[in-house]
Amino acid sequence: MARIHILADHLVSQIAAGEVVERPASVVKELLENALDAGAEQIDIVLEAGGKRLVRVVDDGRGMGRDDTLLAFDRHATSKIESFEELQRVGTLGFRGEALASIAAVSRVELRSAEESGEGHLVRIEGGKIRAAEPVAHPGGTSVEVASLFFNVPARRKFLKAPRTELRRAVEVVQGYALARPEVRFSLAHEGRTLLEVLPAEDTESGARQRIGQIFGPELAGALAELAPMKLAAGGRIWGFVGDPTTTRGRRYFTFVNRRLLRDRAILATFYRAVREEWRSDEFPALFVFLDIPPADVDVNVHPQKAEVRFRDRALLEHLFDSLRRGLQLARGEEPVTFTRPTGPPAAPMVWQGLGGRGDAGAPQAWPAADEVGEGDSRQAYPDSSPRLAEAVYAPLERRPVPLTGRSGETRAFRLLGQYKGTLVLLEGPDGLYLVDQHVAHERILYERFRRQLEKADSPSQALLEPILLELGAAEALRLTEMIPELDECGFSLREMSGSTLALQAVPAVLGADEAEQLLLSLLDERVGESEEPTDIRRRLLDALAASLSCRAAVKMHHPLTPDEMEALMAELFAAEQPYACPHGRPIVLKMSDTDLEKGFGRR
Repeated sequence: MARIHILADHLVSQIAAGEVVERPASVVKELLENALDAGAEQIDIVLEAGGKRLVRVVDDGRGMGRDDTLLAFDRHATSKIESFEELQRVGTLGFRGEALASIAAVSRVELRSAEESGEGHLVRIEGGKIRAAEPVAHPGGTSVEVASLFFNVPARRKFLKAPRTELRRAVEVVQGYALARPEVRFSLAHEGRTLLEVLPAEDTESGARQRIGQIFGPELAGALAELAPMKLAAGGRIWGFVGDPTTTRGRRYFTFVNRRLLRDRAILATFYRAVREEWRSDEFPALFVFLDIPPADVDVNVHPQKAEVRFRDRALLEHLFDSLRRGLQLARGEEPVTFTRPTGPPAAPMVWQGLGGRGDAGAPQAWPAADEVGEGDSRQAYPDSSPRLAEAVYAPLERRPVPLTGRSGETRAFRLLGQYKGTLVLLEGPDGLYLVDQHVAHERILYERFRRQLEKADSPSQALLEPILLELGAAEALRLTEMIPELDECGFSLREMSGSTLALQAVPAVLGADEAEQLLLSLLDERVGESEEPTDIRRRLLDALAASLSCRAAVKMHHPLTPDEMEALMAELFAAEQPYACPHGRPIVLKMSDTDLEKGFGRR
């Protein structure tokens, strides 16, 4: 007998569902895309238990007739495309005809739809099997209820996260499509509580900014600079908004291609590169970028969940890079400067501004020519009787060895040369010149001290006379409320208010109110995901708290240090766990090797 056999249809459907339906947020995404493709002007989403128990999406789109309501649940049944050529230029959000079939295979689905108000049709499916198909009264549009997700696939259901975490992921999807389509009214409710409600705006740049303000608050909307609009040769354009340096929290990065919400790695990599080159920073501001391009120039059929695309013209990313750089300049209040070459003699003679004196005529003392210095002349390079341009100061040759390898215990003899502009400590090493940033060196030392202290006991807190109101997006508010128990242990006190507003009522006693607010908002970073345990969140909070304290208390730039203070600073720095980077990731020590110095002077 043959060992190869054909899988049963229901098993094939469940396997296919694993590629399309990962969690309740996947169901929300697919149903939203269908509603938008149907021309909906109003979409209402209702969730229960974060979507694990129920997802309901109601729209006022075109609706479906009796035959279409049944065909919609067949695999690869779609009204979007009919040929491979149409697949090459897909202009709709959905096109594969897999979503409803996959969802119905792993849940209990009830669809009601009507092309005209009154005469509607109902289809009820359970685990891929049709249980009912009958006429029903229904207003124009479609309503889809998805209940008991993965009820027949317990292994998949076991891997779903807590309801609040699944809810946050679903809210992020709704927020994304609300940003993509400002002309559509969206509402989202969870177990009777409205989490998001946005009114329609114009489908223009001003309407997009207005929608951003509806979701994230007017403060963020006002801190955005427009990207330089760029028309593309093949048609279409790049436009959007980028935030100023005050918006570098929460990872608010939204990218859209033909109004399709994406998390495209190529687009984000282009954004990161633009920020690093333009701002010289790894702190990335808010981003809302829209690429409206001909459908034939983008392949949307490269990812099971359509989360990424492939551009047929690779130059598009360079156009995006140029637009982002100009937007980042505007976000920092910078304008291009035109440089001109000098065409005539300078208005004033250029003179040496050294420390030494001048001759009788007011000119700097001249360096004597070689034939002016006789053999054995004690003057050597300049007359002893003349004031020197600068006084050379040499540290003693004998200095205590300073360990430069952290906790390994190895010591190497370094000689303290001095301080440069009250900012850098200069060390002569056996293989080159070492430059140490005194501020970040002291910051590293204090950070490790504070972190050890904070790990020993709970952080005491102080109540604020007036609570600080945090205006957040719905998903961001959910993310912080998930952490409230861990935040309480670290000295923060948060209370949920109406909508997406949280009130900060108490902060750790060692922090000021503004510092505590910024530290708290830094937790909105998406990298603090649902996989992190409470202990991980607490450790991250304590690390951030220690970093904030150390930065505030560290010795500042342009602060003179005595030789003994410099030696003590270097000794403690290189006994630290990580002596080469500050808590924020900036380098502490730079080295100029003997070889580099000799090359600079043309000796190699």
